[in-house]
Amino acid sequence: MPPLSRRSPLLCLFFLLSASIASAAEAPAAEAPKPVKYINATADVNTECKTCPRTLCPNKLFYEQEEGVNVTCWTRGTNIMGNNMWLGTDKDCYITQYDITEFEGDYTEALPYCGRSSEEEPLTLESATIRYKAECRICPTINCDVWSYLLEETEVDLTCWTANGQVVIDDPYWLKTTNNCYVSQKHLYSKPDITYLDWCGPIPFLEMEKHWNENGTSEIDSEPSSSSSSSSSSSSSSSSSSSSSSSSSSSSSSSEANAPDIEKRAPLPAPANLAAHYLINVTVGEDFANCHAQPSEKSRVLKRYVFNQEVWLQCITERNGTYWSETIDFCYVKSGDFWESPEGDCKCFYISV
Repeated sequence: MPPLSRRSPLLCLFFLLSASIASAAEAPAAEAPKPVKYINATADVNTECKTCPRTLCPNKLFYEQEEGVNVTCWTRGTNIMGNNMWLGTDKDCYITQYDITEFEGDYTEALPYCGRSSEEEPLTLESATIRYKAECRICPTINCDVWSYLLEETEVDLTCWTANGQVVIDDPYWLKTTNNCYVSQKHLYSKPDITYLDWCGPIPFLEMEKHWNENGTSEIDSEPSSSSSSSSSSSSSSSSSSSSSSSSSSSSSSSEANAPDIEKRAPLPAPANLAAHYLINVTVGEDFANCHAQPSEKSRVLKRYVFNQEVWLQCITERNGTYWSETIDFCYVKSGDFWESPEGDCKCFYISV
């Protein structure tokens, strides 16, 4: 028997490698990753893209009118126009379907569900009390529409803060309330501890006529009350009734039905005899200016301001052809006692208590 060749081990290794290569060639190639499916859309109006599909959730970003939006999934959230469907985008935030171009198909068939966790509402909340008559606006500048009027001593719940609002006196901070509108920090009794609140995120310019139903109401759910009350009790009452209607409209989602829809508070409409409320400063132009308990010279004098003293006004009222200004000391001075004319800056009408 001839001796084995020294190259026999090498030949074995060669055959093994050849077999491995052959089997690898026969194995099916790995599938290429599938592209992410989305629907191209366009923002019809300036719209907020939120961290969760609820109107009270902070904004992650916003889309300007006519900006492109890539919608990737659908979920459930705040009921708007009788429908609680919201859409997830490729920016990992949520928008309402009514702020983008209409889709001819069915989102629930064309896109996957965003997942049960997407319906959660991790809000931060802090209580506060209104100190001066205030306007709660749809965005935090005085050129934004007024959503509700808040009288002094009104209790509000704050959800987030922004430092990019209109400067009031010397304070740029505004807080979002559970009425889905913003109030100036200067109108509160005390500064809230914003370390316990979320940042509201970037806020676009919004208009009431284009976002009416994103303030916790819809044509189906409820309409603003004609009541002129804006006290804390009316706020609480409207919150209760609006919450119950919202839960019935979204009974198809058990998780939503069980979650408290605190953003469903009905708006507090402007009383018929009330208009703008925001703080402005003026200067006494007389030797002194008496501040009366009522807008009348016969009324008791509560305070006296001296010449050139700076005074902050909440609003004005007209009585028998004379304008009176209500100050932050909650008394009334004849507007003619100031160097400046406040009539063009803030207006309201005195409400007898």
